Amino acid sequence: MLLSFVAGVLGVGCNLWIVCVNLKDWRRGVHLSLPDQILSFMALLNAVMQNLFCFDVSCLTTGYYDKFHPIHLKVVSILIFLVSCNLWFTAWLSVYYYMRIVSFSGGLLLALKMRISDLLPKLLVMSIAESFIVGLLSSLNIYPEITGETIGNATYNYTVEIPYIVIKSPFLITAGLGGFVTFTLTLLSIGLTLCSLWRHVKRMNTSDGSFSNVQAHITAVRTMVLLVTLHTAFSAASFYIVEKTFIAGDYLTLFCWYFIIIYPKCQALVMITGNSKLKKAT
Repeated sequence: MLLSFVAGVLGVGCNLWIVCVNLKDWRRGVHLSLPDQILSFMALLNAVMQNLFCFDVSCLTTGYYDKFHPIHLKVVSILIFLVSCNLWFTAWLSVYYYMRIVSFSGGLLLALKMRISDLLPKLLVMSIAESFIVGLLSSLNIYPEITGETIGNATYNYTVEIPYIVIKSPFLITAGLGGFVTFTLTLLSIGLTLCSLWRHVKRMNTSDGSFSNVQAHITAVRTMVLLVTLHTAFSAASFYIVEKTFIAGDYLTLFCWYFIIIYPKCQALVMITGNSKLKKAT
């Protein structure tokens, strides 16, 4: 409960601070770049996610409801929607940095580079729609069922009702496909950007004034690497909890719960340290 409270205050505070900094610039008439807009929306989603995490963990810990309760399952569906949005936004942010950083001589990639600023908002809207479908499928395909197990001997038998969570294939297929596509997009964008930066650094003369640009590009790539690393760890922790459920004596499960609770805060810190404007505002 203490960790949940502290993580909630810090996580919501850090993420809302990112939103407030960009909102303040927007109200002053400063044009927000696409990365700033994406980071602001991700921070807003993280603030909502942090509140839901803390609410759900607090209710589970105090025994207000258990993992089979309809409220818990609805919270899980909303969290699945938010996490899916987060993953898509991370992927498109990586693609945007790849298109802006890497130089193309011609062909389809050059055409995409010229239109990426117009295409990205449409892709983000499509991603939100896809995440909504995944969240809706989770609410329809994740539900509790009860099975009976007979216990006893030759003279006396009795049946124990054992509840368990059912996860149907429509949700698993849709969520798995979306996760594979976004993870592949992110890794490819980061990998190709790193290769391009490495080739550029090798042939660059640091006295020509371009070193600062390379440093800015490296900072952007480092931010994307940290974001995708955090999300990979978050996905692994979530999968482990689904498999093992919350058991007080299982230290690995406890660690996974703690990591999930602080995940929005960690992502906010990565976004702040990787953005020069946000760093200066601290």
